[in-house]
Amino acid sequence: MSRSTPIVASTVTVEIDDGLINGVGHDTHNSFLGIPFAQPPVGNLRFASPQPPTPWGQSAYDASFNRPDCLQDCQMPAGVCPNVTSEDCLYLDVYAPIQADPSAGPLPVMIFYPGGRFTMGGIAPLYEGGNFVNRSSVILVVTNYRLGVFGFMISPELKGNYGFEDQLLALNWVHDNIKAFGGDPSQVTVFGESAGGTSAGIHLISPASAGLMKGIIIESDPLSLPVKTYDQMISLAEAFSKDLGCKIDDLNCMLGKTGEEIFIASNNTMNKVNILHPLFSFLPWTPVIDGALIPDQPLALIEKGQFNKVPVMLGTVFDEGLIFIASVATQISALEYNGALLDIFGRYAPQVHSHYKSSFNSSTGNYLDLMSLIGTDFVFQCPTRKVAVSLTAAGISDVYQYQFQHVSSFDAYTPNGFPMCKTHVCHGMELPYVFDSVRSTGQFNFTAEEQILSDQMVDYWTNFAKNSNPNIGNTPTIQWPAYTQSNDITLVLQTPISVESGLKKEFCDFWDSIGYEKFGSYDQDIFV
Repeated sequence: MSRSTPIVASTVTVEIDDGLINGVGHDTHNSFLGIPFAQPPVGNLRFASPQPPTPWGQSAYDASFNRPDCLQDCQMPAGVCPNVTSEDCLYLDVYAPIQADPSAGPLPVMIFYPGGRFTMGGIAPLYEGGNFVNRSSVILVVTNYRLGVFGFMISPELKGNYGFEDQLLALNWVHDNIKAFGGDPSQVTVFGESAGGTSAGIHLISPASAGLMKGIIIESDPLSLPVKTYDQMISLAEAFSKDLGCKIDDLNCMLGKTGEEIFIASNNTMNKVNILHPLFSFLPWTPVIDGALIPDQPLALIEKGQFNKVPVMLGTVFDEGLIFIASVATQISALEYNGALLDIFGRYAPQVHSHYKSSFNSSTGNYLDLMSLIGTDFVFQCPTRKVAVSLTAAGISDVYQYQFQHVSSFDAYTPNGFPMCKTHVCHGMELPYVFDSVRSTGQFNFTAEEQILSDQMVDYWTNFAKNSNPNIGNTPTIQWPAYTQSNDITLVLQTPISVESGLKKEFCDFWDSIGYEKFGSYDQDIFV
């Protein structure tokens, strides 16, 4: 079914300040799809801060079907890529359970920011929230935000961070309107995965997000890939402007181009990134440190204790780095491996190799798995532990760390060219379990054991949103201890679930000793 095709079902109506909204009534929940939280970011609003939507008057808004996602070239697994894209994409979906006892009061709310390298993704079938809200009695909001050059272009006239401002406006929309759907604006939890996890981490440190959430869940944040400074981003913006046929300070020229022209020029620019800057190529367009919304690198601010003091749940999956390495090469020679270590880690390359050389499978001669292991630890696993340590050092007692390790029975990645993910736990594979949405993609099903795992994960996630503690609410089979530096506890999500102390301690102690952010600096020789 096309995501732009209306769903025929019963109608349920709510009223917000902008007008009436007609959603879809199901047996156990209601869904309100494609609600505008901003004016379309087109015309003079293309590279501008998002503006509140225009009220639609007396006629009810039809929220029975999804609107387009943001312009992109999506290369992600089934159920994540959109069918329809447009510059006009600032919409969100709301899923609300039908309360058995409405007098019990408003429900906690969770707002999800999708991932996709800040260049792809959106409101996908994978995030369909019916099962999620039915089991948990929370309200789920899933929102779009502008991607790539549309969300993060800078110039002497353009401040950037428009995609992050979209997220902020959606979060404020929730505070202003969620009561109409049965939600409690004082109990909002922000969560996201990958670039959405980076976004959740930025909300953790942004002064603009203070007071807007009671908790944050950070899934697979590539913390060693820093958000960029203005000086680091300007070379990308200048190269894009040249590919577009405009001068970087000629805003009228950029506004005069079609969305498709801008999209094509941006893709051309990203394809020119020098292979000697692999970290830049993984995450070219990002939010920018602007001194206001984003005062500094999130990891640095968290280490200093300069963040919004709320409970945090955070974690990774076992083979995070695999698809990023495999997207460059699936066969890596010794020469290529050593060259990559030098390109990324410079004078620290020999130390990195020394710590990881025992993990190399010499029988294959292929360094792919070893590079994936190093990338997983350096980019995801170890800086995540560093954040957990820093949060507790700053006095946050409700910190919970996990790692998803289950190899799924279904093969979500092979159609996208990653057959190795059939036997590995690739980036993003926790998401079907978090949302209990594997059936929503129309291709896969859980085994009985996987359904139990998904049920438990929904409970952990939503218990945390309700009570700042994943153990309070729907009772899990395994208690998840809060993280402290002394216990170094990780909840291992697999079949069955377990708890482990000191996961990857030797490797993470090594990365902590040499640091993370120094490897994300870029000189001006970014493009070939």
